[in-house]
Amino acid sequence: MKTTFIIGTRQSKLALCQAQLVQQQLQIKFPQVNFRLQPIVTEGDRNLQASLQKIGGKGVFVKAIEQELLDHKIDFAVHSLKDVPPALPAGLTIGAVPKRASAFDCLITVMPLHSLADLPAHARIGTNSLRRKGQLLHLRPDLEIIPIRGNVDTRLAKIASENLAGIVLAEAGLDRLAVTITPYYRYSLKLDILPAVGQGAMAVECRQTDTDTLSLLAAINDQATASCVQIERAFLKTLGGSCSFPIGGYATQNALDYKFKGLIAAADGSAWYPLENRGPLSAKLGQTAAATLIAQGALAALDIK
Repeated sequence: MKTTFIIGTRQSKLALCQAQLVQQQLQIKFPQVNFRLQPIVTEGDRNLQASLQKIGGKGVFVKAIEQELLDHKIDFAVHSLKDVPPALPAGLTIGAVPKRASAFDCLITVMPLHSLADLPAHARIGTNSLRRKGQLLHLRPDLEIIPIRGNVDTRLAKIASENLAGIVLAEAGLDRLAVTITPYYRYSLKLDILPAVGQGAMAVECRQTDTDTLSLLAAINDQATASCVQIERAFLKTLGGSCSFPIGGYATQNALDYKFKGLIAAADGSAWYPLENRGPLSAKLGQTAAATLIAQGALAALDIK
């Protein structure tokens, strides 16, 4: 095995933090190996004005990094798994999925909440996610959803600058960055909103033929997390959707089997297709759930082609 590996990552604070977490896990396992971070600018980082839907979905955060992998300029890359499309470029694979952090969203608000019902009528909530928007509007049709993009600090600043009652963020990002949200309040949406496929998990991507890197990454793979996100990604792939569609999916494992919750919701909250199933990994819960929703007409309702 070679002694130096180059890790590709986006340049954002969260991306660098996640890459460093993977680097630290590997350094503990392989103290004799040198790991070097290589920040890479993606289209999603360059174009902060247009919505993700208009510039190609969340795949715009990984394409440039994947090209560096294909060009052998880096050995592996660390992504937020929810940003990775369910179909990878030919020649690439996910070599490891470390243990997942919280998969759920939270509201950062100007007032403490005990439930979504505590938000004032017609409250302005900031999020660029169609998944979050659709679920929030299904629960509270009166809310005004304001599209916002940017890193965590930028979005927090928009609470004041855009006169928002709150913004939706992923709990995992806040926790990993140890963000101080004072003077605001944090309300978990664990019981309200189904997370994005792969949310809270990291994907470590590499070349399929790079046996040295695959052997290295196997040491930090968390099989329980990997199996759960496998179910979630199969759900998304079977639907033919991408990370930017209003689709939620979350799998959990217990002593006996797996439980999967899936959802397609129209961006305005009007169409609502929830589903829950359970069984062993061999039951292909993600594909089965997707097929059921397709049969119910969910794709036609959302105009997903």
